[in-house]
Order: sequence, then structure tokens, then C-alpha cells
Amino acid sequence: MKKLEGDLEGFVKQAENAAERIRNWVAQGEFIDIFTHNDADALSSAGIIAAALRREDARFRVRSLNRIDDFIELFNTGYVESKCIIFTDMGSGYTSELLPLLGNKSVAILDHHEPVQASLPPEWVHVNPHHYGFDGAREISASGVAYFVAKAMNPANVEYSPIAVVGALGDLQDKNTQRSLHGLNEYIVAEAVENKLLEVKDDIILYGRTFRPLHVSLAMTTSPYIPGISGNEQAAYSFLTSLGIEVKEGEQWRTLADLSEEEKKKLYNGLIEYLVSRNLPTTIANELIGKTYDLVKESVWTYLSDAREFATLLNACGKSGKAWAGILVAMGARSEALEEAQRILEEYRLSVARAMDYVSQPGVLEELSHIVVLKGGDVIDYRQVSSVASILSSSGLLPSDKPLIALANAGKTVKISARASKQLVDRGLNLGSILSRLGAQFGGKGGGHNIAAGAEIPYDHMIKFLAELDKAVGENVASSKGEVTHND
Repeated sequence: MKKLEGDLEGFVKQAENAAERIRNWVAQGEFIDIFTHNDADALSSAGIIAAALRREDARFRVRSLNRIDDFIELFNTGYVESKCIIFTDMGSGYTSELLPLLGNKSVAILDHHEPVQASLPPEWVHVNPHHYGFDGAREISASGVAYFVAKAMNPANVEYSPIAVVGALGDLQDKNTQRSLHGLNEYIVAEAVENKLLEVKDDIILYGRTFRPLHVSLAMTTSPYIPGISGNEQAAYSFLTSLGIEVKEGEQWRTLADLSEEEKKKLYNGLIEYLVSRNLPTTIANELIGKTYDLVKESVWTYLSDAREFATLLNACGKSGKAWAGILVAMGARSEALEEAQRILEEYRLSVARAMDYVSQPGVLEELSHIVVLKGGDVIDYRQVSSVASILSSSGLLPSDKPLIALANAGKTVKISARASKQLVDRGLNLGSILSRLGAQFGGKGGGHNIAAGAEIPYDHMIKFLAELDKAVGENVASSKGEVTHND
């Protein structure tokens, strides 16, 4: 494990401060409200904290939100009566909005998004890796932050280290040349492995690699998205047979785990040739090679054995408006909760597949000077537009020198999900900062990470917003290169 460059001691101390604060709330018999976002990392982080509170026999409830405005609306209706509140995977970028509402309450923010600078009351505790020199977009997610706090509450909570790994993978923090977790995430992985909760190895990363038929597994893989194969079982079957790879052994379908190392090399090289023949970047195939993270205590034929598949299940629950099922599964519930989550996942996959079919239609993608816009309209569910953006950004169908800006209607507002390539971020692009500024400028809200961010603005301001966003991205990238631009 590489030496950490941030202030680990300071970060751990702050996590311990939060843990002590929460333990005091429990000892005083306080009822605790937990609020979280609605993606895989959010549900993982809420699940970890809820499970830790359950271990302490605390009184609490958990609620997932689509946006910070949902919390404000709940507060104004009298829903938030508790004196003690925990935010996971949200809050760091919205302290200025939360302070007027919650200034007289005890608050813990466990987040990894870029924080705004604000002076907080002594009753508040804020744990964020950015304060200690760690990159919250790449080195630790909200579930990792929650894990550090939970473990400080009780060492037995090390059992939730695999859930922190699930959250980090759900937040795509393995999107690097090694397809592996690093930074503080690697520290958590090491603890999970040491406690025989996680197994890590090098392999081809396919969805359902341990139990699904090989052609189905290849077709179901969307991270990365393989144009012409992802979502098409027949095409995947034909591709494999064209390589001379047997998909059946007798009457039994073969899985990726059944392939020899020679067959795996044949599959990888075949994908390279396929991509070259379609003028697609071969980096797509590179993203299929990396570390696999298997939860040792889960059955190999379930969605929960592979940490990436676990994350997909949680994401499906959150993005389908049924976060409760995902949170229960993250807390350790199985039987009925898992069955419901699996049903939600199957429906979600069909919905995302329809969205990807729509994306391929003419005119849906529009390339501006510095950005590419996906016009989701009412076709793409606003709760799922971030998932579609992540899939599309890994497809090789977009220019690497322009970030993707995906839009979907959400009533009188437009939901925006933005993704940038690592090359753009390395050149200085910070989508979170840009969307935070422009979101407020156009009567909405925005924020997130440098590589992935989101916003919500009034529908009537969309055209002007996109024009300003296009300009801001161009200026941001140009200024980082020391260039001077002029716009008439």
C-alpha cells in the first residue's frame, strides 16, 4: 500500500470526535435523524451509520433525499423535530443553507464532496477528507468517511468495511489505469482483507462474472460501456463464438470464472480488435482489467458477492425512489429486503437500457464549443440521469476533450449531471466548482467533485445556463494551460 499523502492522523482524530459526539447523543437517549443522498455511496454510508447506531441500541431513522432542497422542504413542514442530525454523502457544500435552519441543533456532517468555507457552531462536527489533504473524488467516498466514524464508535464495526468498499466502487473511485481503489480506500480494503471479509484479485471485470453465463455477463457489463455489445445478449454471444470461445460445456453455460487464462487473453485481445474495427478507443478494453473485490461472506450466486454488483443494486434502489430497500441491505438485511432490492434492480436495468437506446438516436447528443450536451428531456428519468451520464462517459463515444452535460426534466426544474475525463481534470477542470457557481447564479444549486458534479436549475434558465457553462468550461481549461481567451 502506497504511503498516504494527506494528514491521516488529523482525519482519524476528527472521525473520533464525531464518533464521541454521536455516542454522547446515544447515551443521553436522543433520537437521531440520518439524512443521505440517493446513490450507492449514499446508501452505503447511511447503512454503515445506521448499523453502528443499531449496535448501540440507539433510537434513529434514516431518510434518503434527491437534493438538499428536499431536506429544507421537510424541515419547513415540521418533519425534523429531533435535536441530533447526521448527514452522510451530503451537507459539505450546503452549510450556508443549513446553518439558518439547524443552528440550534447538534449536527454531524460525514461527507466527501468539496466543502464550502463556513464557520460552524461548536455543536456541529464536520468530517471531510478535503480538510486533511485527501481527494474526496478519488481517495475516499462518503461510505469510507462513515466507516471511519463507525469504527471509532465501536471496533466491532470493522465488519462494515466491505460496505465502505461497495460505496467507493459505486462512486467510481476505481476509474484509473489500474481499475483499483487507492488512498484511504486502500486502507479500508486492507482492513477488510485482514479480517477475512474481502478477497481482492486481478481479473477481467464483467457483471455477474462468478455465476452468470459468459455472454449474458458480457452483455450486462456497462462500466465500461461497449457499444454494440453492452445490452445485447445476442451480439455478445456471436462475438464470443467468433473468437472460438466455448460458451457451453455440455448442457451447462460457462461463466467467466470457468475460462482458462488463455481464454481470458483471447477474450481481451478480441475486444481490442473489435474496438479498433469500430474506430473506438481501446482504452474501453483496458477498463475491463483490474482488481475485483469479493465479499467473502456472501453467496457467490447473489448480487452481493461482487462489490461492484452490490453497488449497482444499491444505486438501483436509490435511483428508483426505493432507497429504503438498499439501506436495509447495506445494514445487513437479507430475505425479503434483498428480494425486493433485486426486483428493483431488474426494473432499473430495463429503464437504463431504454435510456441508452434513446441516447443513440440522432440529435439527442449536441456538441458545443467546449461541452457535449445530452438532452434527456422527459425520456430519461431525472433520478437516473447521473447513472446514464456515468455509463455514456465510459463508452468511448464522446470526445475526451469535452465534458458531458446530461440533462433531464424534473418538473419546473432541470436536473444536470456532468462528467469529465481524467485528462480534463488533470488539465485543471473542476466541474464541481463551476456548477456550484453557475447553479447559484441561475437560481438553482450545484456542486460535487472536479470529475463528476451535478446541479438543478429552473427550466426557464436552461439555455442561458448552458451557454455560460460552455464558456466557463472553456475558460477553466484554457486558464489552467496559461492561455488567454477572448469572447466577443
